[in-house]
Amino acid sequence: MKLIKTKQLVLTAVLILLSVIAPKVTVAADEIIADNSGTTSCTSSDTPPCYTTIQAAIDAAVAKGTTYSVRVEPGTYSENLTMKGVTVRGRETARTILSGGGSGTLVTATTGTNSGSIYNLTFANASIGINASNSASLTIKNNIFRGLTTAVSLAASSSTSITNNVFYSNGTGITTDSDNAIANNIFMSNTTAISTNQTNPGGITYNDFYLNASDGTLGSGTGNIFDNPTFVDTASCDFHLQTGSLCINAASGIDMGAYGGTDTDTIPFMVAGVTATLDTATNSITVSWNQTLDHNVIGYRVYYGQTSGGPYDGTGATEGDSPITVTGSTESSFTLSGLTATVITPGTPEFYQTSPLNEALDLSWSAVEGATMYKVYWSTSSFDSSSLPADSVEVDTTSYRLTGLTNGTTYYFAVAAIAQASYYVAVTAIYSDTNTTPGTSNESDYSAEVAASAGDAQTGPLSAVGHDYPETLVAYPDLESQGPHCFIATAAFGYYSAPEVQALRAFRDHYLLTNSAGAAFVRWYYEHGPVAAAYINAHPAYKPLVRAALMPAVGAALFMTKTPFFIRIVIVLLFLMIALMSAYRSFKKKLSGSGGAL
Repeated sequence: MKLIKTKQLVLTAVLILLSVIAPKVTVAADEIIADNSGTTSCTSSDTPPCYTTIQAAIDAAVAKGTTYSVRVEPGTYSENLTMKGVTVRGRETARTILSGGGSGTLVTATTGTNSGSIYNLTFANASIGINASNSASLTIKNNIFRGLTTAVSLAASSSTSITNNVFYSNGTGITTDSDNAIANNIFMSNTTAISTNQTNPGGITYNDFYLNASDGTLGSGTGNIFDNPTFVDTASCDFHLQTGSLCINAASGIDMGAYGGTDTDTIPFMVAGVTATLDTATNSITVSWNQTLDHNVIGYRVYYGQTSGGPYDGTGATEGDSPITVTGSTESSFTLSGLTATVITPGTPEFYQTSPLNEALDLSWSAVEGATMYKVYWSTSSFDSSSLPADSVEVDTTSYRLTGLTNGTTYYFAVAAIAQASYYVAVTAIYSDTNTTPGTSNESDYSAEVAASAGDAQTGPLSAVGHDYPETLVAYPDLESQGPHCFIATAAFGYYSAPEVQALRAFRDHYLLTNSAGAAFVRWYYEHGPVAAAYINAHPAYKPLVRAALMPAVGAALFMTKTPFFIRIVIVLLFLMIALMSAYRSFKKKLSGSGGAL
């Protein structure tokens, strides 16, 4: 007998040891993911499988077996769901929203086979949030219901329990014909909190009722209170409890509402109001944020980093030596000091073609790697890097429109790239100082990132100086205003921005207006061109002939404005050689015919 008992004890010890050292199967291994954020790939072939709708994830979980559940990633889902006996759990209650767009039923469970559990979701903007009937057995826990005609409607479904939820600003919070378990919830600003035909329901316990037009029939339930739950901020839908709320530890030792109990998500609300201010004297950045009033928050984390160059890519806050933990729920600022702020001098921008407008010029140029700003200079007289004009502007794009100019006046312009170290900052709230993964347990997701410059700016070389002049633009075929257009070409080709017209215009700017003879020709053309253009417009049959006649001029203009200088010289020399050889042969032939000799 003693031997048997000894063997049993040894076997029990071995089983206990194996249970400790053997790998355990976690819930995550049996999860199906719903994710419509679009920020990551989401396909059924992922591990775990991922679907872009909650219903598709539910159906996949049912096909896999009863051990599978659905985890819903933050986002807004516009769906009407049918429960099928699985658990549906949002990762972050406040940002995982099921919306009906103002009508419809968001979740339906019609029979006992449609049972399941619904955790950590926000239900909004629908006629009915959850509708359970015909012995449906649901667990509805740690959810937020807001802006619904009826948040939860139960008919012949006494096994459905409703625990640790927030019902805010609905028509009716809960309507039921049974004595359901309704516990640890907060009902605030509803028209009717609970509507039941039970004369003395006993399952309504440890709830808070505040500012409802009618609390309804509460019956003999115990532990209910009628006081301000003191939410952090209902306007931003932050239904966490502030320090001092009577709902803290009020429901049998746990908090009432959506953020109480063992099944609540433990992700704090995102931090708002983040700013970053540079102190040039100390080369430090002071980061400030709006203090959260959530009683569970013990502090914050400041993430910061400097991108290596180019346009900000949205990841700077996580690229540097961070985070820094700021302990204390009442803290709202932190100063980053000892920052490095060295940058490489940026390269030289290259101007693209300018576009003339009425009393304005549109300028555009190539992007320069590492540039954070560009400085545009302009003047009515030519300049260079040693004599920069007073008129200038800094922009963070690769284009700028000069306005307030005088039509017909030549303007000179250039641009230089500026590089300055930029630090990007984000802040999270924390419940615990052990986790360092934003957006997961005990730490909020990143706040909106903000930027602050640091150190001295480095200005690159000045671009080549361009020139152009604004002019009145009249849409073809309106030729009444006789501004400096390519009138005949515009009439022939049909519109001012035609490539052929622009080629002739570029030739005019670069070769005719730069000398007195060419400028005189342009003035003569401006006087007589509109008359010819009006005639062509009145007789459209001549347009093909005019276009054909202009093509040699267009070709010559393109050759002179688009061909590199060296190639132009070579081609001109070849042309001259051919012309001279042809003339020489002609001259020789004439001499031969007249009996002369060379």
